[in-house]
Amino acid sequence: MVLGLVFCLVFCMGWTGKSLAQKADGSGSVSVAMLSGSSVVGSLVSADSSKIIVQTKTGTMEKSTADIGRVSFANNLAPQKPPVELTLLDGSRAFGTKLTGKSSGWTLKEASGNDVAIPSKSLKAVQLKPIAPELANAWKSAILETKNADAVIVARPGNSLDRINGVIVQVQDASVSFELDGQQIDIPIEKLVGLVWFQRDLERVKPTVEVSATDHSVWMAESLSMKSNVFELKTQLGQSVSIPLNKILSINYATANIRWLSEVESLDSAAEKLIEFKTPITSLGRAMAPRFVVNGYAPKATSLSADKDLYFPGPGHFSFRVPEGFSSLLSRVERTDDGSQRTDLIIEVWQDDQKIAEETLAHNVDFFDVNVPLKSEKKTKLAVACKSKLMIGTEVTWKQPRLKR
Repeated sequence: MVLGLVFCLVFCMGWTGKSLAQKADGSGSVSVAMLSGSSVVGSLVSADSSKIIVQTKTGTMEKSTADIGRVSFANNLAPQKPPVELTLLDGSRAFGTKLTGKSSGWTLKEASGNDVAIPSKSLKAVQLKPIAPELANAWKSAILETKNADAVIVARPGNSLDRINGVIVQVQDASVSFELDGQQIDIPIEKLVGLVWFQRDLERVKPTVEVSATDHSVWMAESLSMKSNVFELKTQLGQSVSIPLNKILSINYATANIRWLSEVESLDSAAEKLIEFKTPITSLGRAMAPRFVVNGYAPKATSLSADKDLYFPGPGHFSFRVPEGFSSLLSRVERTDDGSQRTDLIIEVWQDDQKIAEETLAHNVDFFDVNVPLKSEKKTKLAVACKSKLMIGTEVTWKQPRLKR
């Protein structure tokens, strides 16, 4: 009887201790935000590219990742970013303390001391040291600048950056071997802000899931699975990444389920009807064509896709091809003018030569929501039309237009 009681106490204490440790760590506690707007809170049982299973107070719940926006973990973001930041061609960002290697392969030393292999020809840029906030835009511009060469980025007096084009040969602990005008030189690491590689942009063919880690890294995973409290990721670049459960900050499935229209290659954008002037204005057509804006202004090179709205200055159309696997268009069409004059507008969605949706935005209506089923890989046209010849009160904006799987 005593032995049985002791065994029971030991067993129960061991089980309870494990449970308490899990709760104290918090790594398995998650909040799942669904695309429908609802949420689920509980302990994560398993997760992969197709579904997640969560243990809630009311029982085990399985959810398809096609219906999930973001899974947030009860882990804390590190208070400081490691000094070295890598930007990869697939949009991933990795942080560490040191980068070494050459074109045959790269190695990132993480803050934890682990080495991460970076595939050859996958690096877009590396920031070798923290920079002042006022140089952030200059650094992003240096990355986006199109040149048929690699480059080293150096700081100049007056809070500016200078790009020197050449060929990056090798990155070592203390220096970078750089070929400039046919001559190879070694540049001390401390004299450089960063490096930029000449690489062809990677086309987003397959959906990717955005996995954020507590060290500030963000990986774009083509596939993922949870094995023994470790997430195994595979990126579009073919890279394998292992992240412990207690180092995961969030998993954003919406990046695989949603594609912002501003990311999709446009086929055509034009004004349908222009005011006739005695002297033609050649730039008027371009000025009146639909275009993407952020808060009403032309987007900066660093603007996020999710912040971009499609602005129609007047009647016109915007055409694109629906990427493979996407099946609906979501947005909100709303008026942008503040004047008292308003015109009834006809909002249309076409695929090839067939009109698949039409709705009138009456003069006394401010907005309406758009949710239109689409066929993938079809040419699609968004059109705004009106019967008025004056074109007063015809401005509308498609708010954050996006395609959903």
